[in-house]
Amino acid sequence: MRPETDNRSAARQVTDALTRVAYRGAYSLAMAYWFVRRPATQGVFVAVWCGQRVLLLQNSYKRLFSMPGGGAHPGESHVQTGTRELREEVGLSVEAASLRPAFDVEDRGEFKRDHVYFLELEVKHEPPLSIDHREVVWADFIDLEAALRLPLAPTLRAYLTHRLEQTHG
Repeated sequence: MRPETDNRSAARQVTDALTRVAYRGAYSLAMAYWFVRRPATQGVFVAVWCGQRVLLLQNSYKRLFSMPGGGAHPGESHVQTGTRELREEVGLSVEAASLRPAFDVEDRGEFKRDHVYFLELEVKHEPPLSIDHREVVWADFIDLEAALRLPLAPTLRAYLTHRLEQTHG
């Protein structure tokens, strides 16, 4: 490997680490804002399923496992939010028609009233994932029952429990 490649890699690692610190700081500031304002928000998670395995990820600024997702931009539909978040967080580009509504729940965690919509995407084979190592530091497909043993946000746990009940009921 050439020395300048090594330097670029080291510089990238430092930049990634500093960006993760910035994400944690921004998340802390957002939590403080939500504590004061108690806003009503809407968010979307996309459950990508390959058989009984579901795509989970780990954000750099939260300890709980999650799925690709986030808040809707103004004027953005749930499906548009879902396709954008899949592309941004794990590098998956999908057709809007491939996402189907699956579940929704209101969450009062994080000091806000968050209406969370779950969309589902079925894939035949686990697609290659591309994460930035800044916002998202890990992503992989996990067996549903193993996923339920991980530390999950309450909304995610409610969705996965619902899915397990549908599968076994």
